[in-house]
Amino acid sequence: MLPTDLDWFLDLARTRHMGDSAANLGIPQPTLSRRLARLEAALGAKLFDRDGRGLELNTRGRAFADAATAATEALRAGAAEVARLVDPAHGPVRLDFMHSLGTWMVPEILRAARTTRPDSAISLHQGAARLLVDRVLADEADLALVGPQPPESLAGGPLAWTPLARQRLAIGLPADHRLAGSTAPLRLRSVAEDPFIAMLPGYGTRLLLDSLADAAGFRPRLVFESMELTTVAGLVSAGLGVALLPIDDPFLSVTGIVLRPIAPAAHRELGMIRRRAADPTPPVAALHDDILALAGSGRWGRQ
Repeated sequence: MLPTDLDWFLDLARTRHMGDSAANLGIPQPTLSRRLARLEAALGAKLFDRDGRGLELNTRGRAFADAATAATEALRAGAAEVARLVDPAHGPVRLDFMHSLGTWMVPEILRAARTTRPDSAISLHQGAARLLVDRVLADEADLALVGPQPPESLAGGPLAWTPLARQRLAIGLPADHRLAGSTAPLRLRSVAEDPFIAMLPGYGTRLLLDSLADAAGFRPRLVFESMELTTVAGLVSAGLGVALLPIDDPFLSVTGIVLRPIAPAAHRELGMIRRRAADPTPPVAALHDDILALAGSGRWGRQ
């Protein structure tokens, strides 16, 4: 079996002298001689020509020295890259999040991270909840902020789920809607015949709408699908239709809308997912802890 540490061989190729290289390496000369003998035996070829003055690389030795140099440089580059990846202050973290969290939750997370690790390399990606789940499963993201809780994070699943926030769900009605005269809870079935504005398939709030409507025994008649909750809310205020909206989203305050909580009560669960089997690097673990601290502070609420 060939050795992986070839620094000694490269030093010997440079000095062409057993005594000088042994001194450079801090080992007895017989030890160095035995190393060379074992290497040449493994290769089945002599690498040096011996003369009275010292050693001289032969054709075979020069070929091996070139390969050993490239291999050693590659190993050092690999070690440096691993060190970069695990550096808690500078190492990379891949954080995915749903569009609707980009206005409040994600900015708070980034501010907290940069307070203690100003040079942290956090790469961001936003998208539909279902796509984010798939990205974490494929190891294309370290952490993702999604909702509702994906089935892959249930007991024994490949994902770990950490709840972060809980938002009440409501039916968003235009201010002149026939049911807009009250803010009392309302059954989703009451608007089964109305046109709906919804998120695109795969987005978190759309997954909730599909599930709740199915439980209520109807399929919403969709007149527009969006990637942004703010767009959905804006179109409701314009009278285009009704929508399922979270009550407690701090950046979803639109005039011209009446929000009536769903009866029976329903919620939008927001959480963090990661691969259960993955051993997080120190920078990933640090961001994970930042997110847990923010959630534990109560600032995101769990109504």
